[in-house]
Amino acid sequence: MKPLQKILRDPAFWALMAFNIILILEYRDDPNYYTTIVWIFWIQSVIIGIFNFFDMLTLHNATENFTLSNKVSSTGESKGCLSFFFLVHYGGFHLGYLIFLSISFKFSAIDFSVLKFAFLSLLASTLIQFVQNKTVYRKVPRSITKMFFIPYLRIVPMHLTILLPKFLDWQPGMTFLILKAVFDLIGHLATTPYYWKDKTPEPAGGFI
Repeated sequence: MKPLQKILRDPAFWALMAFNIILILEYRDDPNYYTTIVWIFWIQSVIIGIFNFFDMLTLHNATENFTLSNKVSSTGESKGCLSFFFLVHYGGFHLGYLIFLSISFKFSAIDFSVLKFAFLSLLASTLIQFVQNKTVYRKVPRSITKMFFIPYLRIVPMHLTILLPKFLDWQPGMTFLILKAVFDLIGHLATTPYYWKDKTPEPAGGFI
């Protein structure tokens, strides 16, 4: 199956696109939603990181070899150490980000009904992608080192677009939300191996 066919048939891609379009429409109807949208993006980043942690932790075939106590291993303890290091590193980054947002974008301005909808949509989309990786590519070797950095490559561009108005003292506008949506979708496409593999192995069954 060609990459374009895989993308068009992937419910995770369409769920992510619908999520971004809905947020843009919400902002168009009421610009006061901007604070809520910023917090939604923080939640999205956290969800991406959590699923990436479990993806790393449950990886069966890493392409790297790690040395622990003069023993070479690509799984087990070494894989777990890198996975938990990612969790601490990514979590610390988002804790600092949380403090910044709580000062600049007050909780009192959040529409929690929209936040709840966004959370459930993002959770469903990310879960679908996670299941794809764990079923279709269970036996395919993957680089756990690259997996460590992939979430940052995806979230940094889209968060820069949404936070630039705050940094540069500009009024937030539709342009930034559209750019964020574009970066979000590009990041999803670039970091989903399911789309770009020439040959798909037989599903192995199970998620871990």
